[in-house]
This record gives sequence, C-alpha cells and structure tokens, in this order.
Amino acid sequence: MFKKILFIAILFGITQLMAFDKYSTAMGLHFGTSSGNGYSIRHWGKGFSYQATFAAYTSNNDKPDFDNYTIFPRTYGRRTVSLGLNYLLPLLETKDYNFYLMMGGSYAFRYKRIFEDINDSGTWKEADKWTMGIGPGFEFAFSDRFHVSVELPMTVNHRQDLSMTIPAAGVYYYFK
Repeated sequence: MFKKILFIAILFGITQLMAFDKYSTAMGLHFGTSSGNGYSIRHWGKGFSYQATFAAYTSNNDKPDFDNYTIFPRTYGRRTVSLGLNYLLPLLETKDYNFYLMMGGSYAFRYKRIFEDINDSGTWKEADKWTMGIGPGFEFAFSDRFHVSVELPMTVNHRQDLSMTIPAAGVYYYFK
C-alpha cells in the first residue's frame, strides 16, 4: 500500500512540475516587412522572447509571351527565400492579450529574371533586400491556443528611403 501511495505522490509531483499557466511556444503564419513573411515560430520565455519567420517561394519562371507593346528590359519571374528574426520584449501580459515591443529585421534572398528583348532567354539577377524595424505589438487570445498578433513597427529598408510605420500581422497556434 505504501508503494502505491509513494508512486501516486511521485506521479502527482511530476505532473505539477510539468504544469504551466500559459502556453509559451507557437507556430503560425506572419506577414510583415520587418518581421518577415511566411511560417513563423514564436516563443515567450522568461527574460528572452523571440519570433523567427521563414518562407521560400517562386513565381513565373517560364519564358513569357511578350506582345509588341512591351517595354524592355522587363522583369518576369522571381525566386525568393525570406528569413526574419525578432526580439519580443513583453511590456504587459494579461490573460486576454500581450502588449510588447518588437525589434528585429528580415532579409530576402531574391533573384529576378530580366529580359532585354523579345528574343532573349532572360538572365537571373540578384535583388536581395533587407528591412529592420522597431515598434509596439499586441497579441490577442481568442482561445488558450489560438492567438492573433498585430504590430506597428517603424521600419527602414534596404534602399534606406523608407522610414515609416508598416503594419504586420500573424495568426498563431500555441502548442506548448
């Protein structure tokens, strides 16, 4: 009998160690210039919170049919790998929402296909771009596991001609 009680007490203790009040790690989709576009992982930790975003996509890689009114050179086709990494500084955490400061950036490795004339087979040219930003964000909980985030970072881009607030948004599923 003592062994059963001891086993139950140990089992109860282990479950208490694994218990948590709030889910802390999520996966979802996030879209924003300074946060990156694509699949995203978000983790809220004690003292260190982050969000990482990744996407790879391609479009219009075949040779297009140009009409006589096309102005050359012409871009047709893109290959992109987008990476984003952001630090999240929690300012206010409640049961229903988080208010935080996000800071970080994204980098897009891009190639675009340039056609010089109608008979050209096109050449792939590098057109990488980066964006950095800092600003406030809100994450709203629709349930324990589904959250929506909205961010308003002040951004600067690779040409350094864009310095403005560009909204970002994401949908997340918390699993741990």
